[in-house]
Amino acid sequence: MRLRRIGELVVSLGHAPMKSQFLHEHHNRTEKAHKPDYKEELRDKPPTYTHSPDIERLRANREAREDEVRRARRFRFFLNGHQYKFGWSLDHFAKINGLPAREPATSEAYERIKSAAESDMEAIKEAIMKGSVRKRSVYMKGFGRLSLSVLGVEWEATGLRCDEIK
Repeated sequence: MRLRRIGELVVSLGHAPMKSQFLHEHHNRTEKAHKPDYKEELRDKPPTYTHSPDIERLRANREAREDEVRRARRFRFFLNGHQYKFGWSLDHFAKINGLPAREPATSEAYERIKSAAESDMEAIKEAIMKGSVRKRSVYMKGFGRLSLSVLGVEWEATGLRCDEIK
């Protein structure tokens, strides 16, 4: 009797394959979308399939790109022998570059390198967002055979205004 029930279950699944079941559900959703009382609900409600492996992979790729942009904002930008880093004030810029803080030439150099760094950062951000995300293995020394998979973004920015970026 137990074997017979399992056999009936297998036979009933054999008559309705999963592909046709999903296709049938898709047609039902499509029909509902054409009814006026469901259109507003479907338009306002986000999709409910948020745990798909593809969606998780896309989220991880987006987070890797955003991390790379955050790392790029910590770069130092060099222009005409001066260096600049985002978040520096005029006084700090003058101190690092060995310039008098209250001179008009210092503020002009600060504004020039700041605008160049901002435009270069936009180009770098665009290049990162277009770049390819690759998974690479990182081996940790001192932890035995510990290996981590890390996502990295490969990108290349061209036409930058600064002389050097580190």
